[in-house]
Amino acid sequence: MIPLWLFTAALASPVEEILIAERDRAIQTFSKEDEQVHYLAIALHETHKLELSAVDGTLARVHEQPQRILDVDLRVGTPELDSTRPLRGLSAYEGSQKKALRLSVDGEDPDALRVALWRAIDSQYRGALQRMVMIRAEHTVKIEEEVEADDFEPREGLVDTRLPVDITFDPEAWEEILVDLSEQVDASPWVFGQGVRLTVDRSVQTFIDTEGAKLRHGRTHARLSLNLRTVAEDGDEVSVFRAFDVHDPARLPEREVLAAWADQAVQHLHALREAPRGTPYTGPVLLEGKASAVFFHEVFGHRVEGHRQKREWEGRTFAAKIGERILPPFIDVYDDPSLARWGEIDLNGHYAYDDEGVPAQRAELVREGRFAGFLMSRSPLPEVEGSNGHGRRQPGREPVARMANTIVHARQAVSPKELRAKLVAEVRRQGLEYGYIVRDIDGGFTLTGRMIPNSFNVRANTTFRVYADGRPDELVRGIDLVGTPLVAFQNVVAASTEVEVFNGHCGAESGWVPVSGVAPGLLVSRLEFQLKEKGQERPPLIDKPITADGSADGGVQ
Repeated sequence: MIPLWLFTAALASPVEEILIAERDRAIQTFSKEDEQVHYLAIALHETHKLELSAVDGTLARVHEQPQRILDVDLRVGTPELDSTRPLRGLSAYEGSQKKALRLSVDGEDPDALRVALWRAIDSQYRGALQRMVMIRAEHTVKIEEEVEADDFEPREGLVDTRLPVDITFDPEAWEEILVDLSEQVDASPWVFGQGVRLTVDRSVQTFIDTEGAKLRHGRTHARLSLNLRTVAEDGDEVSVFRAFDVHDPARLPEREVLAAWADQAVQHLHALREAPRGTPYTGPVLLEGKASAVFFHEVFGHRVEGHRQKREWEGRTFAAKIGERILPPFIDVYDDPSLARWGEIDLNGHYAYDDEGVPAQRAELVREGRFAGFLMSRSPLPEVEGSNGHGRRQPGREPVARMANTIVHARQAVSPKELRAKLVAEVRRQGLEYGYIVRDIDGGFTLTGRMIPNSFNVRANTTFRVYADGRPDELVRGIDLVGTPLVAFQNVVAASTEVEVFNGHCGAESGWVPVSGVAPGLLVSRLEFQLKEKGQERPPLIDKPITADGSADGGVQ
């Protein structure tokens, strides 16, 4: 019998006492300085991760990685004006000097942790002093800021322990499954590159601050992913990505389900390879559930992050729109990281506390089509209530307001069949030959600043032409959704009763954080497609070494 592999916490509980002692020692020292520290938080992130991968039918990587990262967040000044205030002009582009401080995982020497804390706190204080000089100079020589708001929201510190459960996991059994899946997809002659990967991790964060917070919490996560690549005859690089995200690897699908899942991915890759490239287009588009969820994440989510409303270089699309209608009255949007699941699907954006010690809570963003509020960290906005638990970061970065579980809810909806009929009717009304259904999206990016077009690019992966004359739907590739948010939202006309979940990771200035989106299918009366970048290399000149029966050719025996 293969022994089970057990994730356990990497560091014993006395770590909290060490963090508190070094916090108190530092504050006592800084109290004698001219510039006072009004807030100090220390977080220790401990992660134990196992990564398995298979490529070309062989086991490619087995990597076990315990990791400890220390974060120190120190603020000089007062909550009204402190060293974290964004700089303006050319100095605004200097960026954060904060870096991840990685600690040794070989042993639990208390003195090593104390020395690391001493260095980090001293470095953060020196940097904050220099920044305060620049901030005060700006207040003397520059005009008043457009948004006058405090830099920090003081709160009463919370005390809680919510350690994630240990994960029982059999790596040897999964090594065999990954190799089998890799062999299965590699048997296809049109799969020119592929990889199957499983990552399992358990993370614990110990958080203390000068307000009395003492928190220990964390998460467990497993992701099984499949990445396939090929090259079309016209040189276009085509890929298909599939993934399962769960809180416990025991919830991953059985082997038979995974085999069918892999077959479907290969068939889809082949269909995309043979599909024609699309052309630039503007007209009706139906976004199915997952595509709709990613669309809202990119087009809407980043623009309602609270800290962006205070930065002079940001476009502030919704800064002055609280109470105004931005979507049809049948649409609500909220973000709720306290949700662990949607139905039977685990949500990747779930957490108990954010990275500023604030409990996860629901943030109302749109209510009956009217803009209702922002995702808030502890960076306040005028006439907006305090943090709603969305201050997030990748360890080693500074926390800012970020999305978690973004939920789009339709008060009025029709069946998927009826929504498709509405698409065809809209295509005919506009006198067009066809419209589009977008079934899947690889991701995308959005531009929120003022010096560049305030637009979005959503990377469509699975897109079908739907003809007004009733011809069969046609899969196309090579086009992306583009546009601007206010125009796109004005054109939402109907929603589906079918709701889907997207799980992934989102990158922004505070690093990569896990996120989820839940949304119904949406019909948009007018959206725009532009051409995607295109590869220029021909497919491989030599056929892939596959025998007639589909098995790999082992060569000379």
